[in-house]
Parts: sequence; C-alpha cells; structure tokens
Amino acid sequence: MSAPQNSTIKNLSILWHTFRNYRLQIIILVALSIISATLDGIGINALIPLISFYTNASSGPTDFISQAIQTLFSFFHVPFTFRYLLAFILGLFMLRAVMITLSGYIRGRIGADFMGTESEGMLKRMLRASWAFLLKQKIGTLQATLVRDIQRTENLLSVFGQIIQSFSGLLIYLLVALNISPVMTLSTLVVGVVLLFVVRPLMVRIQSIGNVLIATEKSYMHFLSEHIIGMKAVKATGAEERAIESGGALVRLLRTLLIRMSLIRSLSGSLFQPFSLIFVIILFAITYRLPDFSIISFAAALYLIQKIFTYLESGHGALNGIRESIPYAQNVDTFKRLLDEHREKDAAGASPFTFERTIEFKNVSFSYGDGKKVLSETNFSIIKGETVGLIGPSGAGKTSIADLLLRLFKPTEGEIFIDGKPIISISSESWRRNIGYVAQDVFLLNASIEDNIRFYRLNLSKEAIIEATKQANIHDFIIGLPEGFNTLTGDRGVMLSGGQRQRIALARALAGSPELLILDEATSALDSASEKLIQESIRALHGSVTVLIIAHRLSTIEHADRLLVLDHGNIVEQGTPQELLARSGSYFSKHHGGRRG
Repeated sequence: MSAPQNSTIKNLSILWHTFRNYRLQIIILVALSIISATLDGIGINALIPLISFYTNASSGPTDFISQAIQTLFSFFHVPFTFRYLLAFILGLFMLRAVMITLSGYIRGRIGADFMGTESEGMLKRMLRASWAFLLKQKIGTLQATLVRDIQRTENLLSVFGQIIQSFSGLLIYLLVALNISPVMTLSTLVVGVVLLFVVRPLMVRIQSIGNVLIATEKSYMHFLSEHIIGMKAVKATGAEERAIESGGALVRLLRTLLIRMSLIRSLSGSLFQPFSLIFVIILFAITYRLPDFSIISFAAALYLIQKIFTYLESGHGALNGIRESIPYAQNVDTFKRLLDEHREKDAAGASPFTFERTIEFKNVSFSYGDGKKVLSETNFSIIKGETVGLIGPSGAGKTSIADLLLRLFKPTEGEIFIDGKPIISISSESWRRNIGYVAQDVFLLNASIEDNIRFYRLNLSKEAIIEATKQANIHDFIIGLPEGFNTLTGDRGVMLSGGQRQRIALARALAGSPELLILDEATSALDSASEKLIQESIRALHGSVTVLIIAHRLSTIEHADRLLVLDHGNIVEQGTPQELLARSGSYFSKHHGGRRG
C-alpha cells in the first residue's frame, strides 16, 4: 500500500476515533445524505418524462428510473400525466429539504455536544494532572490546546458531514447518470478519478503545512501569554522593540503559512470547473452526431455530470479541510493521553485527614528530575500547634519543602509521615482541604473580594468569611470600601496593594479552618506596617493552628516556637530564635544577629 493511501486510511481512522461517541448519529447522517441525494437524483431523472409531456414527445420513457416512476403511479392508480408528475417531483424536493434540515440539525447538535464534552473533559484532565507535569508546560500551549485545538477538531465534524454529503451525492448521481447515459457517465468517472490523482500531491502538502502551522500558533500563543503577564517588566526595561521583533517574526511566519495553504487550496479547487466545462463540450461534440441523440436526455445527463464535478470539487475541498484539521485532532488526543498518564492518583483505600501529634520528614531527598538533589536525607518534625520558622539561603530547598507538604511533588527518597502514617495514605483532596497556603506571589481572581476568599468553596458561609478576614486583619479595610465585600480586585488583584492582597490570601487560607498553615515568603515584599498586621494574625493563631513560616526576615519568625535552618538541602540547625542567636558562628547568628527586620 502506498504512503498516500496509508495517510488517507490513518486520517479516516483518526476521524472515526475522534467522533467514536457519535457513531450512531454519524450513521444516521450518512443515511440521510444518501436518501437526500437519492431523492434529488430521482427528481432530476423525472424531469425527462415531464419535459417530454411538455414537448408532446410521442415515445414513452425508456430509462429504468422513468419506467419505475410510471410503474409506481400505476400501482397507486395515479394518472401518469404532466400535472401529477410535476406534483411528484415537487414532493421529492420538499422531502429532500426536510432531510437536509434534519441532517444540519444533527450535525450542529453533535458539534455543540462535542465542543462541550471535549472542553470540559480537557479542563478536568488538566486540573487533575500532577503539578510536576503541568510545571513543564508552556502557558500558551495549554491555552491553545484547551481552546483553539478543540475548536478546530470540532470543525472536522462539519468537514466530515461535507464529505458524507459529497460522496453520497456523487454515488447517487453516478447511478442516475448511468441510467440515462452509461457512456457519458463512465467517461465522467474516469476523468474525475484522473483529476483527483492530479491534485492529490497538493492535499498532502496542505497537511504538511498544517503541522508546521499548529506548532507556530502555539509558539505565538505562548509568546502572547508570557508578554501579557510580564508587560510591566518589558516596558520597565525598554525591551518593547525587541519584543515586537520577536513576536513579529512569529506573526510573519503564520502569515506565510496561511498564504501558502490558501494558495494550494485555491489551486487544487480551481481545476474542477474548467475541466468540467471542457469535458462537457467534448461530450456534446461526440454525442450530438449520434442517431439516438436526445436533447432532453442530454440536458439531464449534462446537469448530472455538472453535479458530479461539483461534488468532486466539494469532496476534494472537504478532504483538504480534514488534512488541515487532523493535526489539531492528533494534538488534542496526544495531550489527553499525556494528562491521563500524569494524573494525580491516591493510594487504594486512602483515608481522611487526621492530625493529632506530629508531621515528620524522615530521610527525605528530592530532585526535580535533573538528578541534582534539592533536599538530601532531610529529617525534622513539626508538632501540632507549633509555629515553626524555616530559614536558609536562596536555593536551599525551602519552597521544595512547602511543595512536598502540599503534595504537589513526591519525595525522590524517604517519606513524610503524619501521626506515624505516610501522608500518601491520606486522600489528596482531604489533605489539601486541611492545608492553608499563602505564597509570596499571591494569585487573585478578577472577581469580588468575597469570591476571592471563598475561592470555589460553595459551602463556606458568609460568617466564616467575615471571621477569616478578622483573623487576617483585613476586615476593617474591606468594610470601609464603598462596595465592601463586593469590591472587585481587578486582574491579578491590581486594584489592591501588596499588603492587602497578602491579607486577602491569608483570609482565604484561614476561611477553610486549616490544620496546617504554610506561609512561603508571604511577607518578604511587604512594608513594615503590612508585615506587622500579618504577624499579629499569625500570633493570634498560636496553639490553635500549626504554622510553618518560610522567611528571610528575623522580624517575621522571631516569635516562632522553633526555627529550622536549611542549607544545601539539609537541616543544619534548629532551636528557638533565642537559642540560635546565642550560638556564635551559626548560620542564624551570622545572618540575623543584630538585625531586627
């Protein structure tokens, strides 16, 4: 089997697999298309005896379909006259219109359902995938796959419907044309097949360009996402022109690819009309001189031949459309399988969260996959109700400890225990419901303050939200706003100051009544007044909530029960702030001795 044949079979296989949940509806579409084309073909064929009535031709119908129509009229005792035959033809075309309408509705229904199901399914897969996998993905690629690729895949259904309609119509018109004039029809079929082979290389070229186009689109989407998020940095460094040139190169490549695709598509489609016209002229020149030539039969056959070429052109265009869209369907299918492979999974029989005594790191090592250990045989414990400070130089692995506690990653070696049980024995949903987390870079929705604190937890009462804002020392500020809790925060919280964003994030964490609260450099970028408010909130939680504070400033962790000093992936010191300050030569004493903030 040749490579082009393999490619066609593969494309049809992808198409069938993509819409496998709609196979019954597709079979119905095929049946409706065949019925519609059959009604149209019979109606066109019936015009031959109709025109014969009008022209008072003496001979009766000689072709099979016309004779079958006359037999049908006789069976139902309907006079085979001009009036009744005209009504019969009109009925056929009206029934065909119903078939086309029903077919369009089914196709639209499948398309809408496919878009909804695929988009929701892809969103579920993405949100349930592991953080380790998602961390490696480009933002623009994710957006393009979740939106554009699914839209272009859905377009395959319309193209598939066009193929069904074109080739079912082609088949029926060929049969009807064979009934009227076998010689003309077979000649048309030969010329049509030759024409399809002539334009086949152009179709292969379209799919090749489509593969490059989809990769370029994703690169441009990623470029846009990155530069929209980092717009302030681009402008602050005066890098606008260089960014324009970089993005412009992608836009120019997209433009070139789209032009090439349009040119090839137009070139391949433009061949059908002149070929059909030349062919019709040649047919007329040949058949006109034959003794049994009938202008009525020739006109009907001519119409059918024109329709055959039209359907060939339409079918060819649909095949081009499939080749353009197949790369998107392949990408969607590949990404779905990747998300399924990297889905977060709980151990069988995972138990609910309980925390009564300690959380322990035992010989925990961790690396991000490059082989270099971020943590190496780390050992420490956090006692329930404690406020523990975690400090150390940049790159020591502090955030990695937070990520391991959030179960965004798993230890490469060793294990983390809670009350003597491995934390992986706890269901991840139950675990995260009981862990509060506030990062340095706060994420806020472009929504109201209340929505940002609620953060999809529909079971949270307004009273719980208000109490959390009081604990986070942000309540007075909120009620002082004209719209109070309904105040919009703006995109990424742009309408609020850094301290206000942090305290709203703290209120969000506290609203869930966490057993463990993790603050990852949550005050490092704040002014002293904002930091003081958050410190007061943390001190008020002492004993009721276990708190892990990752910080650089002594002022942030000076009231902690215990400090852990992390250096090169190991806990090198631990004790109360006072004990560590008293140890001359210790990391804590050298970097924080004599400094109070």
